[in-house]
Amino acid sequence: MNVPVGPDGAMAIAEGRSRPGDYVDLRAELDALVALSNCPQVHNPASGGRPTPIRLVLYEPVSDRESPATP
Repeated sequence: MNVPVGPDGAMAIAEGRSRPGDYVDLRAELDALVALSNCPQVHNPASGGRPTPIRLVLYEPVSDRESPATP
């Protein structure tokens, strides 16, 4: 979603900048609860009225004790 903020603090919903294949990697340094919502994007100009599927992949950290020993 693209929400530019003007010099006067005014905000707008503009067309998104992401394209097919774009992604974002986030790393939580502490335990985190994450919520994901489309808020409903069919009524939001950010998607141009045409929301597309998203994929969320969660990777569990591997602790040092679980890591294979290095030779």
